[in-house]
Amino acid sequence: MSWGRRDACAVRRSAIDLLGDVDMARLWPFGNHNITRRELFKGATAVVASGVAAKLLVDALLRLEEPSAESATSAGQASRSTGEGHVIDVREFKRTMTVEALVKTAEDYFAASTSWDSLLAKPLSQIEDTPDLLNNFAHVLTGLQLLPGMTVLDFGAGSCWASHWLTQLGMEAIALDVSQTALKIGRALYARQPVFGDRPRPRFLVFDGRRIALANASVDRILCLDTFHHLLNADEVLREMSRVLKPGGIAGFSEPGPRHSRSAQSQFEMRNFKVLEDDIHVAEIWSSAERAGFVRMKLAVFSPRPLLMSLPEFDAYLDGGAANQRFAEMTRAQMQDRRVFFLQKGGEAPPLDSRSRAGLAATLEVKLASATVQAGTPLVAQVIVTNSGRATWLPASSKVGAVRLGCHLLDASGKMLAVDYFRQALTPGDGLPIAPGKTVKLETRIPSPPEGSYVLEFDLVSESVGWFAMSGSEIVRRTIQVT
Repeated sequence: MSWGRRDACAVRRSAIDLLGDVDMARLWPFGNHNITRRELFKGATAVVASGVAAKLLVDALLRLEEPSAESATSAGQASRSTGEGHVIDVREFKRTMTVEALVKTAEDYFAASTSWDSLLAKPLSQIEDTPDLLNNFAHVLTGLQLLPGMTVLDFGAGSCWASHWLTQLGMEAIALDVSQTALKIGRALYARQPVFGDRPRPRFLVFDGRRIALANASVDRILCLDTFHHLLNADEVLREMSRVLKPGGIAGFSEPGPRHSRSAQSQFEMRNFKVLEDDIHVAEIWSSAERAGFVRMKLAVFSPRPLLMSLPEFDAYLDGGAANQRFAEMTRAQMQDRRVFFLQKGGEAPPLDSRSRAGLAATLEVKLASATVQAGTPLVAQVIVTNSGRATWLPASSKVGAVRLGCHLLDASGKMLAVDYFRQALTPGDGLPIAPGKTVKLETRIPSPPEGSYVLEFDLVSESVGWFAMSGSEIVRRTIQVT
């Protein structure tokens, strides 16, 4: 007994519900096939019972009954007569397009928007899209190894939501897009939703599809979210990315996978709006990137959707049990259609510095001239500070990451009275950077608190980054008496 197309569609919907974001449209074999009920349930039931997710279910469904020659012939005739089932070959599609035509298509798309609300709300405009957008953005953000004050090019910025977040994080964001209307929307986003605090002003730059209007070696990082697969001239763009990146700079990408053009949505976009929805083949990208001056490619592996477990299953997972295999299978299946990767340009990158907690470590020696002072008399201390970490400490003139000596004030019982009781630069004036292994000596004059018994806690602080104790350095405590 065989099922018709309507029954197959119903089962397909059930499979999609089970598999989450796996694109079954690319893999589902029904087409105009007659699907055998027994084989379908045999494969699907076995998979569900075993708890193995996406890929194994797909593999089981791909073993379904092939159509007869007669049904295939009649189906083909119906397809030709109605136009149904025609699949656009993206390779042929690209031969009909030009860079200039695609630039115009992008501008027309944004210019035709009668309301900007959903664009301004992105990535929070559609609940179905939001988890993936945030997840992918987070992984690219991690791999870019950003530091406050870096210049970051948001390539294909669209409505500039990612640029806006980069600005909030303290980056000098450059929003680049082929659409002037998109950048106009981005300016509106910044105006209607200002960032908090003193942050670098963003820049908005129109891209002609070929040359990035920036100087050589002028940006630290490039962020590219779901834009690269729209490019007709990927090789040319990679050369431009390499040109504007500083030596050792990183470009981070979140893109679909090698079957993207065949998805239902991609076919719809290409057929109706002439938008290029290309497949992403990272081996080809790496070959081109290497010629453009990139020296390293790294790819991220992660599970776009969580695998929910019972408490016993979770404990077994942590212990290395069978749930690990389930998670690996699900992750592998979901990663078929997502590529998050990073390209690093050749040349020596700037050394690690105190704008990040990574590599911050210090040893402190504190000797008080006297542990007892009269009220109103400063406490004098000789301090020796050694940079025992991997990061260079930035001087006092730095807006973010300036390293200073700090002191907390506690009462005799250990209760915190003032976290920021005292700060002092490590070197005079605007200061000097302190490289790993270097030692500085300084004298401090700490204002005395009111009469009583206290504890002073000495630590170093990287301004707007954190206290060194948060990274594992030991603080120095001294008990004082104010009379």
